[in-house]
Amino acid sequence: MGGKAMLFDLDGTLVHTDYRHREIVVGNTLAGFGKSASHEDIDKFWFEGGRDKIIKDVFGVNPSEFWDIYRNFDTVSLRKKYTRPYDDTNSIVWLRNRGYKTGIVTSAPLEMSELESKMIGKDLFDCIIVAHIDNGFQPKPSPQGIYECLEKLGVGKKDAFFVGNSDEDVYASRNAGVIDIFVDRGEHKFADLYPTIVIESLDLLKYIVRL
Repeated sequence: MGGKAMLFDLDGTLVHTDYRHREIVVGNTLAGFGKSASHEDIDKFWFEGGRDKIIKDVFGVNPSEFWDIYRNFDTVSLRKKYTRPYDDTNSIVWLRNRGYKTGIVTSAPLEMSELESKMIGKDLFDCIIVAHIDNGFQPKPSPQGIYECLEKLGVGKKDAFFVGNSDEDVYASRNAGVIDIFVDRGEHKFADLYPTIVIESLDLLKYIVRL
């Protein structure tokens, strides 16, 4: 095992999906059950972990029935319309030029991760792990995807960082024993979440790795 690694979440960390996308997808899904949700509750579903519990307790819908309809609305074509890379993803080039191995660990479905990673440039990453149940992985906050990525990179957990934008990213990092970095893009606030490192832009990673 050798070298150092910087691993990234995808949606909300490397790419931005406009709020209209989640309003359309969740709104249309709930309409199929004769229900609706506030902007705040949709954000809670989108950004926080434990989505099945939110679907059941907040939306009042059976989770398995919800997901069956949800998949009909969350299409690649719709996601492509509302998604773009963040401008600060060029920091990944800086990291690679200084010997860092880079990877993505996402719980997004395979077709969405393919779309979004191509927007950034798949050649910028040494490893992309889709930690989704359909791909044989437990999703975050399970550390399984991070473990798999580090094994492929040949890097130990003590030499790795994981950058994300949600509570499940912070908890996945800690469960895996890697340093968690929370990129706060001002999209959602989490109560009682105390990340090890907080940054407002990926451009600040160059200062973190120099510490």
